[in-house]
Amino acid sequence: MPLLRQKNAFLSSLQKGLLPLLALGLSTSLLPLAHGQSAAPGARNTRLPAFDQPVAESDDTRALVVNPANLAFMPGAEFRWSAAYLDERARVNAQGHAFALAFHLPYIPLSTGFRFDAVNPPSALDTLFSRASNYQWFTWGLALAPSQTSALGLSFQHAYSSSPLFNGVSSWSLGFSQRPCDYIGFGIAAHDLNSPASDLGLVLDRSYDFGVVLRPDGSRTFDLGLESKFIDDASKFIGDAKGTWVPRATLGFDVPSLGRLEGELSVANPSEANQREWQAGASLVMQVNSPNASSELAAGTIFGETLGKSARNQAQNNIHTELATRLWRESAGVPEKGYAMRVRLESSGDARTQVALLRGLWYLAEKEPSVKAVVLEIRTAPGESLAHVQELRDALYYLRQHGKKVLCHLEDATGMALYLCAAADRILINPAGGLRFAGMRAQYMYYKGLLDKLGVKADFVRIGDHKSAPEALMRTEATPTAEADHIDLLQQFELEFSRGIAHDRKLDLAKLRESFKAGPFIAPEAKAAGLVDGFAHDDQLEEEVQKLTGQRLPLLNDLRVPRAPTRFGNQRSIAMIYVDGDMVDGRSSTIPFLGMNLVGSYTIADAIKQARENPKIAAVLLRIETGGGSAMGADVIWRELEITNKIKPVIVSMGGAAASGGYYIAAPAQRIFANPLTITGSIGIFYGKADVVGLMDKLGLTVETYKTGPRADAESMYRPFSPEERVELEHKVGQFYDMFLSRVAAGRKLEKSAVDKVGQGRVWTGAQAKTRGLVDELGGLRQALRYTQALVHVDEEAPIVELPVVETSIIGQILGIPGIHAGSQPILPEAVLRVAQALTPFMVFDGDKPLARAEIVSILP
Repeated sequence: MPLLRQKNAFLSSLQKGLLPLLALGLSTSLLPLAHGQSAAPGARNTRLPAFDQPVAESDDTRALVVNPANLAFMPGAEFRWSAAYLDERARVNAQGHAFALAFHLPYIPLSTGFRFDAVNPPSALDTLFSRASNYQWFTWGLALAPSQTSALGLSFQHAYSSSPLFNGVSSWSLGFSQRPCDYIGFGIAAHDLNSPASDLGLVLDRSYDFGVVLRPDGSRTFDLGLESKFIDDASKFIGDAKGTWVPRATLGFDVPSLGRLEGELSVANPSEANQREWQAGASLVMQVNSPNASSELAAGTIFGETLGKSARNQAQNNIHTELATRLWRESAGVPEKGYAMRVRLESSGDARTQVALLRGLWYLAEKEPSVKAVVLEIRTAPGESLAHVQELRDALYYLRQHGKKVLCHLEDATGMALYLCAAADRILINPAGGLRFAGMRAQYMYYKGLLDKLGVKADFVRIGDHKSAPEALMRTEATPTAEADHIDLLQQFELEFSRGIAHDRKLDLAKLRESFKAGPFIAPEAKAAGLVDGFAHDDQLEEEVQKLTGQRLPLLNDLRVPRAPTRFGNQRSIAMIYVDGDMVDGRSSTIPFLGMNLVGSYTIADAIKQARENPKIAAVLLRIETGGGSAMGADVIWRELEITNKIKPVIVSMGGAAASGGYYIAAPAQRIFANPLTITGSIGIFYGKADVVGLMDKLGLTVETYKTGPRADAESMYRPFSPEERVELEHKVGQFYDMFLSRVAAGRKLEKSAVDKVGQGRVWTGAQAKTRGLVDELGGLRQALRYTQALVHVDEEAPIVELPVVETSIIGQILGIPGIHAGSQPILPEAVLRVAQALTPFMVFDGDKPLARAEIVSILP
């Protein structure tokens, strides 16, 4: 029952009859006060209390009672039933039932919740109104988290009762929480700020909670809450009391394989012996997790002087219980039953999708002990390149190292899918399926004939015979040097591919390479060649999992809900910065319909600067997925990385390609990781333009140019370079190439002449680059990330901040697809798309810009 005081205006109501006098008698009878004592803690519970919950850490629906700001920190939605049953001699009104629901609002950083309390005080608080003290509260709360470490919240409460003494009370509460580090959190809550009055003018006093929660080891495994409540209860009818001070302590710690033990102790007016009253409680919380939800069952007791002399020691008669269903899982609790997880790949994604898939597989390995097996269903090419597939293969090895069985299922599969699945424990194929693989190929298209027919001439100057990127626009076939490079690159890929499958499938390498010549394979032929282990339809996979594991495990789709964080937000983190697409000057954008990303130098430079200036970011992990582009754009990014590397470490993870301008920006890093089949190197520059004079003639167009100097229109598309201009252009390209060599030599601590030997535009695989000093370690994203975390002493569970932030359209938000832009997906036929993308230098780069760009061709198995 709330502590009530009478407004001065209530005296005038005496003229209206006896009812106000009876109401006053009722209100004073409900207070456990005597001889001018202040209110005890138990007398302050307007709604059912949230037992054992600290004001700085109540991250579920109980925040509606304790501190509405903490709604913002809920991991997901929750429905909760709470109940308290007291000894009927108890003189506090903390008895009844409550129902609460809270959830995050979509698309906006707000959380909301609703709660209904039906309070039924013990019979010791009955008066001549006969149970008229029963009342109900409706609560609505809203919370905003402007950052990972802070939250603001408010709530509105309204009381209903058959008695006008308690009916019609409406109040407001405010809350604030701050969690500056893993070890400490703060909470402030102000309740009933408006001192609301009931229909009879009885006032509910304000109260203020101040609290801190301490975590000695930085996690929720053990936490201690210290707080104080002040009740502004200066009542005209209760002596000269000007407020009740109630210090309180809470304690909680995890119990392995069960849940959590929680307790509290509070003392009202501890400094005044004749007014001091204490209350204590303890709860056992059992948490039961499942992949897509969790349940919490809690039971506890309260005891102490605030309950009254007759009931204070009757702990067995004063119990409370909670039952909650949540769309998240707790780190502690009853272990989940074992199951198998289905991971289905139906489409290839971009760089961020690849990273998300990798991190998801690592999480299954490290943090999901109930996952006994993973079924990988491959329904498309599992990556954009074989280097990406190597990272996925590493993830399958990682799963197996952590005791998970991996089953791979194919339908109509490519050699890329075979390469991935070879890392699994077992490969099955649809009986009507097959392997569309008979060897590896690389196809290079040449566009000079097309340009000649259009009357367009590609006029480029390059450094090094190996810088073959402009050849596609200038020739109808490869030069002997380029041909030799293409063949060597294909052979490197084929050897790595075949070795991987032979090792995993325990096949003789020579016989395997010979058997590939008999492809493509229908399902029985694939099995006969030892490429798969058996046949199965989708509906038979659960049975096949049982054969593989020796256990009957349910096969579940990946609909897992998140686990509750064990640490407070804003920990020291790693910034992962993506450079994915053709590098251009200015801001990042996309080319509609071609599905091409343009990586703007200013956009990436801003992201690097943001990471450098954020004190919570300990290191930068640069994820490079580019064949380069603008040399100036590369230098702008290089400069920001060089500055950053002097302040905090910069580590590079090369994905499918990090060549030319992509290698330029990698050079200043402290350590470079590359997959064995990453395409890298291509240290070189070219420069040129499209001469459209022939096209203008065919169209009957003429151009008149007026200039003040002979070279004023040297970069114009409407004339070719003169011999003198070409000499000057070669000099300019040489200067840029010399700068490129200097940047790499300084970053890699090599002599410039040594860099030139492996430069000249030559493309290398990651394995080749390592032997030539261009790469430090062979490994994918996992190895690069773990190295970075260890280098700066950041926990493996620490957050990864992905930059630049993806700008998601309204359509993307509704569909839940980050980064979706109208028209950004390729819709042209593949042949037309390849031609359009090959003409990128004409469409994207200015004619007066030097290019550090490599020819990236997919090598397909």
